[in-house]
Amino acid sequence: MKKKLTNPTTRIIASIVLGIVIGVLVCFIAIRFGYSHIKSTDLMEYNVNLIGLNIFNIQREGAEYIGTPNNSNMMFIGIIFSMILAIVTETIVAFKNRKRGESK
Repeated sequence: MKKKLTNPTTRIIASIVLGIVIGVLVCFIAIRFGYSHIKSTDLMEYNVNLIGLNIFNIQREGAEYIGTPNNSNMMFIGIIFSMILAIVTETIVAFKNRKRGESK
C-alpha cells in the first residue's frame, strides 16, 4: 500500500527539503566537473557557473588548487530547485485531484 502525502503543508515542506538536496547535489557535480576541467587544462583559474550564476572559483597555485565558494549563489540555486519542485508537485496533485473529481 502506498502512503501518500495528503497534507499540503507536509508536501510543500518535503518539496522544499528535497529541492535543497537536489540543488546541493547539482552544485557538487558542477564543482567536481570544474575541478576535473582545470586539472586537465593549463588554466590558472576557473569559474564554475550554473544557470548563469558563478557558484565556485578554482585557482591553481603551483600544484595546489584553492576553491572559493559563492555561498549566496549556491543558496539561490537551492531556492530555485525548491520552488520548481514545489510548483511541479502541487500542479501534479491538482491535476490528479481534478481527474479524480471528474471520474466520479
